[in-house]
Amino acid sequence: MVGKVTPNDIVSASRVPALLNASPWETPNDVMKACNAARDGQPLPGIDQNEAMAWGDALEPTILRLASVRLGLYNTRFDYDKAFFHPDLALAASLDGTGVGHHVWETDVDKGVYCMNADAIDTTGPGVLEAKNTGSQPEDIPAPYRGPLQLQAQMMCTGYQWGAVCILYRGTEMRMFVYEADPVVQKKISDAIKDFELRRLGPDWYPAMTSADANTIYDKVDDGAGEIDLDAAGGNDFLSDLIIAKRDKKIAEERIADAETALKDVLGVHESGFGTVGNQHYKVLWKMRNYSAQKEKVVPAKPARTVRQNTLTLKELDQ
Repeated sequence: MVGKVTPNDIVSASRVPALLNASPWETPNDVMKACNAARDGQPLPGIDQNEAMAWGDALEPTILRLASVRLGLYNTRFDYDKAFFHPDLALAASLDGTGVGHHVWETDVDKGVYCMNADAIDTTGPGVLEAKNTGSQPEDIPAPYRGPLQLQAQMMCTGYQWGAVCILYRGTEMRMFVYEADPVVQKKISDAIKDFELRRLGPDWYPAMTSADANTIYDKVDDGAGEIDLDAAGGNDFLSDLIIAKRDKKIAEERIADAETALKDVLGVHESGFGTVGNQHYKVLWKMRNYSAQKEKVVPAKPARTVRQNTLTLKELDQ
């Protein structure tokens, strides 16, 4: 495990899923903000490694070695410390590994080999290996963000014509998803990179995908912008939807609280009960919960800062 070797100021292969709206963790605007911050010399936030990430790093060499043996590869390499760059696009890729094949594969479930974008895939010559470790259930088709899009971008940067996403599921089953270079997918990536590079000059942000994404785009207030007329700006319908939804939410929360209170009164000292609503049977649990003793924690000091709040504040105005 070498670590990140791609530059931060351009799109890397690992961020291609986000650029194509296929990531559950990042949006295209997140990618633009990070790349522009790196371009402008701003410090980038660090990522705290969690347990899953630590296991992924530890198991990566094992996954790559076993995959190479199962795929019959030779001249393998798992220690790339330099990035590969696309000759014409602002795109870079780091590689977990590579190997040279000599076999035409068809899907062989018993061996954990799945040919994904062709009935038979020729692995003759060098190919890219991407290792993944996940706690998810084994898939017959891997999620786009779990390697397939990243692999196509890696092939674009290396010129290799085949690659394999090697995924260890729940520490007990490895599947190797073999792909040949896909001109349709690679064109989508190419078009997205070109569009991205034009947009970031503005920056011309992508339409916000979520409320959190809007926070990323509009993270500061322009003190000179003044107040706007939402009706004239086309925002009154959205304001109406928000107010109605918040009222409905409040009513629903009150109904939930009332129903829970009454149901607890019925359960009394009993831990559980059962009932039927419509044709569906339910079991209701009101269990005890144990808390371990904890040491007193001292919150470290933080410097003063100003950020835009995450939620909108609504105030009723007199007519």
